[in-house]
Amino acid sequence: GTNGKTTTTSLIEHLAAAAGRPAALFGTLVNRWPGHSHTAEHTTAFADQLQAQLAAALAAGTQVAAMEVSSHALDQQRVAGCSFAAAVFTNLSQDHLDYHASMEAYFEAKALLFAPDQALGGAVVNVDDPWGAQLAQRLERQSPSCRLWRASLNNGPAELRLTDLRFGPSGIEGTLISPVGSGAFRSPLVGRFNAMNLLQAVGVLALLELPLPLLLQGLASFQGVPGRMQRVAIAGLDAASAAQLPGVIVDYAHTPDGLENALGAARPFCDGRLICVFGCGGDRDRGKRPLMGEIAARLADQVWVTSDNPRTEDPTQILQDVVAGIPAGSPLQVEADRAIAIAAAIAGAAANDLVIIAGKGHEDYQILGTTKIHFDDREHAETALRAKLGSS
Repeated sequence: GTNGKTTTTSLIEHLAAAAGRPAALFGTLVNRWPGHSHTAEHTTAFADQLQAQLAAALAAGTQVAAMEVSSHALDQQRVAGCSFAAAVFTNLSQDHLDYHASMEAYFEAKALLFAPDQALGGAVVNVDDPWGAQLAQRLERQSPSCRLWRASLNNGPAELRLTDLRFGPSGIEGTLISPVGSGAFRSPLVGRFNAMNLLQAVGVLALLELPLPLLLQGLASFQGVPGRMQRVAIAGLDAASAAQLPGVIVDYAHTPDGLENALGAARPFCDGRLICVFGCGGDRDRGKRPLMGEIAARLADQVWVTSDNPRTEDPTQILQDVVAGIPAGSPLQVEADRAIAIAAAIAGAAANDLVIIAGKGHEDYQILGTTKIHFDDREHAETALRAKLGSS
């Protein structure tokens, strides 16, 4: 999918281990298995590297491997030769149109994971997403031997559903319903989009016959993924001092759908203004920039448009592309220097405001031209919080 792959695969790794099955994770953040961990260079490694890593994971006793498979990887046949026990479709929204000619071409690249020659034993598909609904219909027609479980939060016809959902600052609670049983669960994750992520993670492992009660129990101990709706706070700060500071969240949202999900998830926990700091990457899909500007202006009370990874593009042009989608008169600040934008947004926030810094998430670098420098949104946010505390 476009969004949700990292959280869903991380959940699968965690839940499989909780059910007693040693697990490996291959994805955007890290490639790891029992006794080994290293930072990933690509969401999906090239074929020779991938096969070597899978062999090493297997030799280490791994029984379950959760892998993020990007559209680029599918298009370039990086997973050719892999037989997947099951595949998950999270969603599809605009991204990577600098690579794919159209949304239809982007969808067809994603759909390669579900092709009959991948020897899929099962598929879990988010049918609340229109592209997912289309994929599910295709699988029913073309792959009758594939065990299909549709996932829905909208009470449509689906094998996987959540009922009695309750969202709060401390997480999600509810009841999960599946073809192999149902049960109550509690998760520290926040937001409706994470409800779908956990539904699909539990669902695909239940489809592969891991015990549902152990999977539901394992949800409570999964604390999330770095840079995904991650709260930034000063460690060891007393409650009285912390109450003087605004809330700050760092999230990887870098697509229109991702930004809408992040801001929508943050709003219920914001008593004051919701302030959004974000930018768009250079040398990437230009078409999403005004869309993200419109979403930020519509869902946030104040917007700071800044640089992301400009790469070889003119940063000013990128900012103008984003601002083109923001209605005139919107509360808007434009600051190309990301460090200054983060510091200023937090400095100007009240104690009951919530600042969400979107786009880079877990990344600890910024790409300016062809140079990669150290830059971590979380570090800059904490520095700004300390400065605000010192000036209060």
